[in-house]
Amino acid sequence: MSTKTIGIAILSLIVVAALALPVSAAATDGNSQAGQINSGLKDSLWNTYAKYRIQIYTTRVAGANEIITDLGNYGCPVSDLQTTVTAIENEQTPLQDALNSHSWKALKPVNQDLAKLWKEFRQQARASVKACSVQPVTTSSAAT
Repeated sequence: MSTKTIGIAILSLIVVAALALPVSAAATDGNSQAGQINSGLKDSLWNTYAKYRIQIYTTRVAGANEIITDLGNYGCPVSDLQTTVTAIENEQTPLQDALNSHSWKALKPVNQDLAKLWKEFRQQARASVKACSVQPVTTSSAAT
């Protein structure tokens, strides 16, 4: 499991714990305010999660674009990869909207779409590398 995935998991657990805490408190305490989470805390946790979720998304997209550049520099086929990265980039607005709305329900389909697209990208990258490795590599530099 990558460090990024672990970070997302930890932040998700913090947010889930913060959202679940009021339910358990309400079940054990008759005080009507015991079941209420501080809205400032809730917003702060969501904003922290959103900040790092977008940073991870941006870093992954930048890495994918670098992979496309590297493969293209060696004459590997990259058109499918570019199409997939464009689809991933088109998910940025729905991702940001879901994070801004503080809604796990809105975030779930975006995460599912992104997971599918990233899987597709990895498969296409492997196919592109495989297509390149079949062809002999030539260089334009002359031996001196």
